[in-house]
Amino acid sequence: KYNYSNVKENIIVIGTGWAGYRVAMDLDKSKYNVKVISPRNHFLFTPLLPSTAVGTLEFRAIQEPVRTIPNIIYHQAIVNNIDFDNKSYDGLVVAPGSESNTFGVKGVLNNPNVFFLKQLDHSRKIRNHLIENFEKASIPDTPVEEIKRLLSFVVVGGGPTSIEFAAELYDFIKSDVSRWFPDLFKYTHITVVEASGHILGSFNESLVSYVENLFIKRNVELITGTAVTEIIDTKCLLNNGKSIDFGLMVWSTGVKQTKLIIDISDSKIEKLRNGRLVVNDYLQAIDKTTNKPVNNGSVFALGDCAGNKSKPLPLLAQVASQQGIHLAKELNKHGIAGILSGNGNKFSYNHLGSMANIGQWKGVFDSANIDVNATGTDITGPPLKGFSAFLLWRAAYWTKQVSITNKMLILMYWFKSAVFGRDISRF
Repeated sequence: KYNYSNVKENIIVIGTGWAGYRVAMDLDKSKYNVKVISPRNHFLFTPLLPSTAVGTLEFRAIQEPVRTIPNIIYHQAIVNNIDFDNKSYDGLVVAPGSESNTFGVKGVLNNPNVFFLKQLDHSRKIRNHLIENFEKASIPDTPVEEIKRLLSFVVVGGGPTSIEFAAELYDFIKSDVSRWFPDLFKYTHITVVEASGHILGSFNESLVSYVENLFIKRNVELITGTAVTEIIDTKCLLNNGKSIDFGLMVWSTGVKQTKLIIDISDSKIEKLRNGRLVVNDYLQAIDKTTNKPVNNGSVFALGDCAGNKSKPLPLLAQVASQQGIHLAKELNKHGIAGILSGNGNKFSYNHLGSMANIGQWKGVFDSANIDVNATGTDITGPPLKGFSAFLLWRAAYWTKQVSITNKMLILMYWFKSAVFGRDISRF
């Protein structure tokens, strides 16, 4: 129970990711008392997370403190359960995001040499471990086989995050390691392991071939059609019978639902087979017993935790962001009562395309489908690759920053890393 103004309606937002942060920021505070609950007290611009893991950008440049949103109440806490029968809100926005998925592979969790890449804390640990491995390898009389193991870097997963990290790591080794650890450069090795037949599976085939050929030319080893079966200390076992000794592994194979979503009874709230909460076109969670919106439509689910049966959407930042923008706009315009009475507009997703930084001032951009004059006929724009796609990647993510401060910091760190190199301090 919370003490709100009796005049305004009370909205609780669970989560500070792409959906939750956007709702909290865009809601009209003159109409609503907004309370945000999340264990993470900042919004994280996840597409630039791989850049921070090697020092291309600094951590502070891609996060926004939640408390800088005017006129909200924030609690740093984990929501363990939601009592839908005795609600203490007029509106509830469930957007806790998702967690890294190990798919039950033994040896991933609690392994000091294996890291996820989903939070700033993960990125900081990767960066420290990376530098530590180079420092260990530089100690005199270190056996060559141990040096090779320390400087063997394995990336598990072939999605955009994995490929961008591998690309950033390659740039770091080529531009910075070659200068500060010249004797170790020849021992470095990057391996990408992907269970499906190709990396960047959702991208245009021509772009996938371009990236794969580019990685091969860079001596980045691509092992596709192969899954990791177990990790024993610093040895990665594959289902083809082979193994890889490594000094650092980044695990980025997909996501799973948070404990909060898993613990919500599927006898009360309808769920998809993958555990996501079922929502309608208005982003309202569905009561399984009545097949109607939960709490008369006052519970909304956004982002990775939600899915529409008839209009399935990928787990992308742009999906969650657009949902957050849409819901805040509808609540500001129609109010909770207006949406409950059916006056709101349905959510419609506009795919803006997919892009990735692949290192050495190159990128790939898979164009969005454009519906010309709303005729229902989609025209796919041409895919871009190379320097032009890299510029588009940087411009798009720079303009998406939510504060002038971070826009200035990002430009400064891009300039610094390009001209003076990346920071190799361990702290």
